[in-house]
Amino acid sequence: MIETIYIEENVQQHPRVKDILARFPTARNIICERYSEVFNPKAQNFRLQKQKPALILAEKYKNFALETPKGYGMGAERNYYFSHILNCLYDCRYCFLQGMYQSANYVLFVNYEDFQDEIRQICNDHPTEDIHFFSGYDCDSLALEPVTNFADQFLPFFASLPNAWLELRTKSTQIRGLT
Repeated sequence: MIETIYIEENVQQHPRVKDILARFPTARNIICERYSEVFNPKAQNFRLQKQKPALILAEKYKNFALETPKGYGMGAERNYYFSHILNCLYDCRYCFLQGMYQSANYVLFVNYEDFQDEIRQICNDHPTEDIHFFSGYDCDSLALEPVTNFADQFLPFFASLPNAWLELRTKSTQIRGLT
């Protein structure tokens, strides 16, 4: 499935990176300084890249959870979204992601702990309110689940937050981790 993996220098030793690399022992590994060197620069051929997209393992530094615009929430007063992946492996003609990025590669932000810290802080700042979070704005939340182990990491985390609700936006059948 994945033949090329780009790895940001600063995450080479991250346990999640090591685990993913172990799952793809024959993949070509290329070290880069920042994921933006290979993801979404100008003059990329999306259709050609979509035939064999690469996986890019990166670190996100800020804006781990963002407020949804008014009217786009899920019913609570406070609604947030977060994206642990940029891009989608599916090729749905109707989806806005097909035109959002010039790159067909997938970026996985491996620093889940930083996402969780910010989500926990948001919940702690509003302990008496239900807060809704959704994953899957810039990606399909579960499409790469066998690679990312996203559900394994985030479902127990959200279960530990009494005022947090999680919605996973997906069309994937990768639901084994949800049971």
